[in-house]
Amino acid sequence: MQRIPRILAVVFGLLFIVSLVYSVQTTLSLSRTVSSAEMDSDSRDLHVAVFIPEAPAQFIDRVITGAREAAAAHGVALTVHAIDADALALRMAKYSGIDGAILYPSMGEAETRRRLDELHRAGIPVVLIEHGVADESPWTFVGTNNFDVGRRIGELASGGDDPAHLAVVYSEKSPGVIAEKELVELGINTVLGARLAAPVIRKSTGLNPLDAENLTYQILRTMPHVNTIAFTDTADTLAAIQVIIDLNLVGTVRVVGFGITETIQDYLDRGILVGTIVVNPVRIGSEAVKALSGLIREGHSPGYIDTGVEIIRGRP
Repeated sequence: MQRIPRILAVVFGLLFIVSLVYSVQTTLSLSRTVSSAEMDSDSRDLHVAVFIPEAPAQFIDRVITGAREAAAAHGVALTVHAIDADALALRMAKYSGIDGAILYPSMGEAETRRRLDELHRAGIPVVLIEHGVADESPWTFVGTNNFDVGRRIGELASGGDDPAHLAVVYSEKSPGVIAEKELVELGINTVLGARLAAPVIRKSTGLNPLDAENLTYQILRTMPHVNTIAFTDTADTLAAIQVIIDLNLVGTVRVVGFGITETIQDYLDRGILVGTIVVNPVRIGSEAVKALSGLIREGHSPGYIDTGVEIIRGRP
């Protein structure tokens, strides 16, 4: 029996060592990234780390594209780090020697505030993108006003002859929108008012590309009263429209899309989509770098930069 406590002590000791080594490796990786960024270009006197959700998404890829373009134009060396389940890279950032950080919050509010406080105490300026934090500190925010996203959805949903029975499909692929779904729905209610026949029906998809197909089929088959479906992700929009076409149900439900591609524009022109909501992820990335550069170099930047929301309809 005395061997069991010894075995447990050895096991916990090994786990502690593994965790310590992993933490040190992450810190060294961040530091090496900064050092290599320094050597890439002598003209880049600022070194900024961008922390983004781990899950791949076209929206986030375009944010990074905008950030890289602005970094190249403003003498900023940029590195990109995924926020994994334990947010280790973000937790180690305060030791890495970076000049500033751009954060797309994807953790819980309390966890996000802890990491922001740590960076603040380390003297590292931070710019938040796409999802703000309910906090007393005046964090600079760059991104989309999700109340306006809701208003634009409401405008497109209001075009039918009958009161709107509206289902909104949120997605883990658009974490900034799903985190502020109450704000989206406030915008919808502001526009539709009495024309909304019932409370907005919330649905959601995960990261699996098949989720939107299955969900669209479910809505069409089990919720015949729903006459309008609004999506908040480009991939979900494309998958859902394909289901509607395959089932020969074009025209039976109004569909509000999200994002713009050649295929979505074709669906708009053919009347399959009533309209699509378009935000500007490239501008979000670009403005975040510019704001953080100003914060580091000059000590101030705009507290809030709204990158805009617009509606695109079919061409006549």
